[in-house]
Amino acid sequence: MTEKVIQKVSSNGRIIIPKEWRDKLKLDDNSLVELELNDDKLILIRRKIHPLEIEDNLFEGVSPFTGEELKEVKGSFFPKDKNPKI
Repeated sequence: MTEKVIQKVSSNGRIIIPKEWRDKLKLDDNSLVELELNDDKLILIRRKIHPLEIEDNLFEGVSPFTGEELKEVKGSFFPKDKNPKI
């Protein structure tokens, strides 16, 4: 089903995504969206999905990595070898 709404663009280029749509897309204040311009006349707006996010909600209820955990994981994949063997 296609839903349509008419919104005014503000002087600084902002538009409002209706609350009902934000709820359906699970958008909050920190969500990222992807904008795509097609044929210079159609703008598509999609919720940016993290590569580990799966449609079947496999990771639902699992808290995301903290910055420190992410740093540790990256370090295990890309160790900093001060004396690389070439």
